[in-house]
Parts: sequence; C-alpha cells; structure tokens
Amino acid sequence: MGPCEQARRLFFALGLSAEQKQHIKQWLSRHASLSKAPTQCRNWHLTLMFLGQVEQAQAQRLINGARKLVVPRFSVLLDEHDYWPHNGLFHLRPSAPEPHLLTLAAELRALAGQHQIHDQHSRYRPHVTLARNLKIPPKVDRPMPPLQLDIDHFTLYHSTRDDQGLVYKPIAEFACS
Repeated sequence: MGPCEQARRLFFALGLSAEQKQHIKQWLSRHASLSKAPTQCRNWHLTLMFLGQVEQAQAQRLINGARKLVVPRFSVLLDEHDYWPHNGLFHLRPSAPEPHLLTLAAELRALAGQHQIHDQHSRYRPHVTLARNLKIPPKVDRPMPPLQLDIDHFTLYHSTRDDQGLVYKPIAEFACS
C-alpha cells in the first residue's frame, strides 16, 4: 500500500429500505426480548460477501468487475429468525434461499478471489444480523411475519465509525437487470 493509499473495511450486501427496517424494528421491539441492545437498524443489511481490508486500487478493480456481472432482479423472503450460540448472533434469514441470491454471492466470491481476497467463511449463510454477542438466546413470543426483499441492486459498503458508532457507507451500487 502506498503512502497515500489507505485500506478500508469493505463488504458487498443487499440493503434494506427504511420501510423494511421499520417493519423489523417494530417486530423486534414488540416480540423479542434481548439481553443487550440490538444492532443499529441503520446498519441492517443482508451480506453477500465480507471482503475485509481492501486497498483503493483493489477496490476499484472489484467495482469494475462487479459492474460486468449480469444479475437478474430477484426476491428474498426473510421468514425465519435464528440464533447462533457460538457467536451470540441473533438474525433473520430465508428458510429457502433464492437461487439468484446464492449465484450472486458465489460470483462475488469468485470475483474477490481473482483479486486475492478470500472469504473467511466456509459457506455462505444469508442473514440479517439483529444482535451480536448475546450470551443467552433471545426470547421471541411471535415470529416476524415474512418480509419480502425485492432486489434490483446490490451495494459495496465501507464499514467505518461516526459519532454514533459503527456505520456502513455505500461506495458503489450495481443494478440488476
């Protein structure tokens, strides 16, 4: 990395609309009891691939490559909540991930691999993180009504901090056809 080039923590994801975030936030506040505060709703997204620290030139090559992908529009149905005890992650997920979602994640993984960025996860498990580092499983008295995400683009985000904590800033958007 050159003296003027700073690496940034990046990831590809599907963003959620303000209405979708509000839907989740209302369900979470009414029907789930957590042992600590949930993640900030401004950060809710469905990760496609975490890239880690990426230099500017490398990020530009990823952007150029992602712009060449042909991705059809598709939908994702978030219809289950789950808790992973090994990392205390409470999340929403699709019970049956859409094939186009899995294909897009695989194509991004291959693109990143071409630029010597390798996914640290052995397999892709699509989810929207609602809370992290929970020592005890959340209590949910009513499942969230299924939430359909109609996907017409995906985004490259920069994970950084502001005066309110962690924030994910969009760097580039990629349209689906």
